[in-house]
Amino acid sequence: MPDHLREQYDREQYSGSSRFWLKHLLPALIFALLMLFAYPHTYLDIRIADLFFDRQLQQFTLKNDPFLAGWMHMGMKWLIEAVAVSCLGLLLSSYRFASLKAYRQSFLWVFVGMAVSTAAVSILKYNSPHGCPWDIVLYGGSLPLFDLFETPPLAAKAGHCFPAGHPSAGFALMAFYFAFRHIKPHFSSFMLWAGLLMGLWMGAVQMMRGAHFLSHVLWSGWVVWMVLLALYWLWPLAGSAQNKTQSASLGLLMLRE
Repeated sequence: MPDHLREQYDREQYSGSSRFWLKHLLPALIFALLMLFAYPHTYLDIRIADLFFDRQLQQFTLKNDPFLAGWMHMGMKWLIEAVAVSCLGLLLSSYRFASLKAYRQSFLWVFVGMAVSTAAVSILKYNSPHGCPWDIVLYGGSLPLFDLFETPPLAAKAGHCFPAGHPSAGFALMAFYFAFRHIKPHFSSFMLWAGLLMGLWMGAVQMMRGAHFLSHVLWSGWVVWMVLLALYWLWPLAGSAQNKTQSASLGLLMLRE
């Protein structure tokens, strides 16, 4: 990227600018409001789950499907884990290969971002009272179905199923967007959409198996996005680069004086 375009990109896109937060935070807040106040009235969770539930057999027929449960569930999980480990390997390799040095912090950011965002979803899921579709009474289980902020029945056991854990690994690929946006804008944009699509696909697999509702998947993506955005606020690679440039310029001016 030419220097003048790089400077313009840094001014408009680095994490300290109001334009950056308007572009990245406002849509997330609007999405959350829609999920809270509009989505429950669509009944999409039940409508979609009904498509994959056999009322006569009283089960989700694809729950143990070899392709979905094996390749698409465990296989995709291993693939995403391999991506994260590869970033760690590239980070270590950057100390030996000069061509990778420029991406050292980006590789570290991706690894940390993927780990932290998926861990946040796992913690929320572990402490969640909401059950998976295959565990609720409506679909042959024993747990009640209730709204997101509704108080569960006193005798109800915790379902530990919200937000969706498996799709969070796919959504975590959005970490590449934040880590590379200041040096590889086109690649980072591609990885943003790749992460969104991967998360939705992995969520669709779990919905077909009866493991999650659509809302579980969408909230999982939202949590991952917000965690990555918070991490970028705390650790802005583009901002750091700009700050170093500004400090160097200030130092030169002081020397001239």
